[in-house]
Amino acid sequence: MGNKKVKSVSFNNTNPQEREFLERLEKEKLEFSAYVKELIFADVLRRNAPLKIVKRSEGGGIKIVVGK
Repeated sequence: MGNKKVKSVSFNNTNPQEREFLERLEKEKLEFSAYVKELIFADVLRRNAPLKIVKRSEGGGIKIVVGK
């Protein structure tokens, strides 16, 4: 492995939600490692995004959205 670090993820086949995750991966023929890296990258971008004020109320309150 040399310069690679492996992190494993376990799925419980008796848990309906986790089973659905696995079935989706298999159905869409997604390469697991690339998919997880893509999700992590999207999360990092979302967390580093500036706050956006999307609505100011007449009473002075504001609605703030983090990321998109």
